[in-house]
Amino acid sequence: MRAIIAFFALWALMLTPGVAQEVDLAKAKSFVEVLADDAISILSTEKTRAGREAKFAALLDERANMRRIARFTLGQFGRQISKEDFATFETLLSEFIVKVYANRLGEYSDEKVMVGKAQAKKKNVIVDSRIEFANGRDPIDIDWWLRLEEDGSLTLFDVRVLGVWMAQEQRDAFASVLKNNKGDINALLEHLRKQISADTAEG
Repeated sequence: MRAIIAFFALWALMLTPGVAQEVDLAKAKSFVEVLADDAISILSTEKTRAGREAKFAALLDERANMRRIARFTLGQFGRQISKEDFATFETLLSEFIVKVYANRLGEYSDEKVMVGKAQAKKKNVIVDSRIEFANGRDPIDIDWWLRLEEDGSLTLFDVRVLGVWMAQEQRDAFASVLKNNKGDINALLEHLRKQISADTAEG
């Protein structure tokens, strides 16, 4: 009888793998605090565009799961892309994020991020925060969407600024480019290259 009970107990655990690994909300808030502090440190100490880009690229590589973000932003078109094209897309997307978004944060070089509450749902957690400006301008609310990885670590998936999720915004923009070009991934790759080049020229 004990063997039968043990068998069904083990079976139940196998059917509910999510129970064994839940998001630690304190750990999630700490992750955001460190990430925000590192980002502000980069903006405060790196005065050149090249320096900021290099440091932000390293930060993105360390703290974000770019493969998951790339898959998400491709949406339904991600199912038909080749491995080679996906690798190119992931590389261009990383460069695009660094150049277009990171460099626009240059004005926030002497500010403070106040981390608020964290809410988890399965392997996702949203952490609230607010940027408070030293010059007295109105604060900006920023939400951080983190994901719990299989090894128990947390990674950045998306950021919501002024009510807009960045990855979702790019997903919609990329879908428009692909639909207008009959799903041709080369059109999207060229679109990204032009966006990167335009931002580089502005700098």
